[in-house]
Amino acid sequence: MIFSFLDAWNIGVNDIANAFATSVSSRSLTLKQAMTIASVMEFAGAIGVGARVADTIRSKILSTSAFAQEPTVLMLGMTCALVSSSLYLTLATRIGLPVSTTHSIIGGVIGVGIAALGTEGVNWGWNGVS
Repeated sequence: MIFSFLDAWNIGVNDIANAFATSVSSRSLTLKQAMTIASVMEFAGAIGVGARVADTIRSKILSTSAFAQEPTVLMLGMTCALVSSSLYLTLATRIGLPVSTTHSIIGGVIGVGIAALGTEGVNWGWNGVS
């Protein structure tokens, strides 16, 4: 659970900063205004589409049925993806690298799929998109 909160903190540090840095630095918005708008929009996004995003990460990148015989492998893999994502983001942010929380967690989940199932275990496209 600590790493979940660390990932959420990294969203604020990276993704929100990327969205509002130019507005705050150009003085179009004050820091307080940017923080208020970001808080409202992050909350609205989590309520509005959070379940669909979580469902995509949970079941549309990897086939969960492939782990039916060993569900603990999926649980351990997802935990490893979360821990590695949050630690990588914290380190990269600390040394000033531009990173994305979304890319990091998706990369971790894909890494779990490749390690556990091979490249054929990952859904590399979605109908109508690729």
